[in-house]
Amino acid sequence: MKNKFYVLYKYKKYIIYIIFVIISIIYLYLFYKYGEDNINKYNNKNDGTLISKIVYSSLNKIVDLNDSNIRETEIKPINISNQIVKKPIVYIYNTHDTESYSLPAVNDYSVTPNVKIASYILKDYLNDYGIESTVEVKEIKDYLKKHNLNYNYSYQASREYMIEELKNTNYEILIDLHRDSASKNVTLYEKDNKKYAKVMFVLGKDYDTYKDNEEFLNNLNNRINKEYKGISRGIFVRKTSKFNQDLHKRAILLELGGVDNSLEEINNTLEVFAKILSEYINEELYGRS
Repeated sequence: MKNKFYVLYKYKKYIIYIIFVIISIIYLYLFYKYGEDNINKYNNKNDGTLISKIVYSSLNKIVDLNDSNIRETEIKPINISNQIVKKPIVYIYNTHDTESYSLPAVNDYSVTPNVKIASYILKDYLNDYGIESTVEVKEIKDYLKKHNLNYNYSYQASREYMIEELKNTNYEILIDLHRDSASKNVTLYEKDNKKYAKVMFVLGKDYDTYKDNEEFLNNLNNRINKEYKGISRGIFVRKTSKFNQDLHKRAILLELGGVDNSLEEINNTLEVFAKILSEYINEELYGRS
């Protein structure tokens, strides 16, 4: 008996190692067999408990709901020759970030389509054209609550967010995405049996450099109407307002659709608008055709 204990003691470290290997193999086997099933189960968007994505009715785009909480602004500088350094050049934000659209299109997902979702759709389309963009995730209400301000001060809130962004990134274009209060007979556009939400550009003139923005908006308005005549309601001018457009020479306030437009119609328009904007960026800013 003494000899047996001596043998166990002598080879103790080898025995422990063998036991560890066996346990590891069993663990990996169980994880492989059952872990993957559990992952699939909890990511199944049809089980009614966890919906990670909404698919709007055109079925050609997906907006990940995780985008609402994760800001995709990581910029990884590359100093290696012959490689392109990517940076966001379009900043998309929503001064009135609770403005919503017609609900039925995504009713099954318990999601209210609003301008924030529209912003991520636009970001997705711009990405298809190789245009890097950032969507502001900070909520206007948080700023208003912190400073004890009411809704009328929303532009002050978005202005602070814009200033913070412009300190860190040299954006080429700023887009304040809104939803108009007009009814569907004013905001619906149809072409080739396909429905779109009309857009309207808004220009404030209460600052010295407004002509830069005026030229920019005229360019975009002409471009989009050239391909989709009538989809733009034109440029609405407010001589006594700034709409924070004094902060940048290419700042857009875009009224996208109205209260009765569906997410499908919003999506169709954003696909068109992203194409027009990418053409402007390539031709006017980078001299590419």
